[in-house]
Amino acid sequence: MKPQNMPQWVPEISIVDEQPDGFRIQRNEAALNQTELIRVTAENNQITYMSTEGRLEYRLVFTLTNENNQTVIQEDFYIPDDTDRHLPVRLLAPIAKHAFHTNLINLGSLVESMASGKE
Repeated sequence: MKPQNMPQWVPEISIVDEQPDGFRIQRNEAALNQTELIRVTAENNQITYMSTEGRLEYRLVFTLTNENNQTVIQEDFYIPDDTDRHLPVRLLAPIAKHAFHTNLINLGSLVESMASGKE
């Protein structure tokens, strides 16, 4: 729920600036969305990041469940059906999947360190 912590688990993010209508994200490395606006919502066991104002708008949904006394975080990535067809989505998918997987591992490590009092 705190995008301000994103630089701790998404290494290419350099700035998270809170705005009246969301959070302005800036990356320090080349990316499809060098800057974007993220709105955060929470409902039941899901936290949703809705990204707009970048080259690719998307929705990122984190679902939290409890399994064997541990919290499991599942991350699902959605793009609108009307996405600009000039973007090579099929070519970008494996790159995005790898990046999101790496970031999810980083998030898990951050959460574990916070829970153990190391952070």
